[in-house]
Amino acid sequence: SHEIFKQLSQNYLKFRNTARYCLGNLAGFDPDRLTAPGDMEELDRWALTRLNALIERCFAAYDEYEFLVATHAVNDFCVVELSNFYLDVIKDRLYCDEVDGAPRRSAQTALFLILDTLTRIMAPILCFTCDEIWQAMPHRAGDDGRNVLFNEMNAPFTDYALSAEAMEGWEEIVSLRDAVNGALEAARARKEIGKGLEAKVTLKGAALPKMGAEALADVLIVSQVGLEEGGGGLEIQVAKAEGGKCERCWKILPSVGTDAAHPTLCPRCAAAVAKLPQF
Repeated sequence: SHEIFKQLSQNYLKFRNTARYCLGNLAGFDPDRLTAPGDMEELDRWALTRLNALIERCFAAYDEYEFLVATHAVNDFCVVELSNFYLDVIKDRLYCDEVDGAPRRSAQTALFLILDTLTRIMAPILCFTCDEIWQAMPHRAGDDGRNVLFNEMNAPFTDYALSAEAMEGWEEIVSLRDAVNGALEAARARKEIGKGLEAKVTLKGAALPKMGAEALADVLIVSQVGLEEGGGGLEIQVAKAEGGKCERCWKILPSVGTDAAHPTLCPRCAAAVAKLPQF
C-alpha cells in the first residue's frame, strides 16, 4: 500500500545517511585488520552488542516474511543507537585522533562491521542501493565483491558482545548524557556558555559514573568533567571550561600550549599532527 511504501522511503533515508557516514570514515581502513575484541574500546563494543540484537530481530522478521518489521528495526537502530548517541560521540576520535592509532581503528572496526551488516540485511529490500554501497565499501578476504547478494548475512558478533552488567552501565551513561544535555541547554539559555565544548560539567553525588573524567567528557561532548562524591542524588553543575582552546579539536583545556612545537594545540592533537606527513 501507499503507507507501506511511504514508511519504507522514510526508513531508507536514515539507512542511506548512516551508510554515507560510515563510508566517509572508512577511507584507508583495512577490514582484514579488525581490532580484536579484547583491544576494542568499550563504547565500540556497546555499539556492536546493540548491533547483535538488531541482527537477531531482523533474522526473526525475515523468517516470518515481515519485511516492514526489519526495515523499522534498522531505522530505529540508525536513529536511536547511532545518530542520537554513538556516531555523535565517536566523531572526535575519528577526526582528531592519530590516523592509525588504536582508538580510531577501534571505532573504524565497529563502523565497518555495522555498515557490512546493515548492507547485507537491507539488500533483499533495497537491492540496487545496497549494491552501490557494496561496490564503494572495503571488503574482507573471502567476501564476494561482485554483488552484495552473493554474500550471506552476518551472524551476531558474539566475541565483541559486552556482558549484561556492562550494558546496564552504559544505559546509565546514556541516561546521564540526556540529563547533562538538559543542563547544558539551560546554561546556554542563560548565556553562560555557547557550544558544549565551552563547558565544564561537575557531577556531585553518591552514585557517580564508573568512568574516568576524561573518557566521560568525550561521551558527554564537553571539554572537562569534574567528579565529586557527596550524599543524596546526582547534582549537575555547568560552568565555563578554563584553559586555552585547541584550534584542532576545539576542546578548552589547561594543557593547550604545553607542547612548544604546537603552541595552539592540546597534547593529543599535537601528537597526532606530529605523525602527519610533512610536505
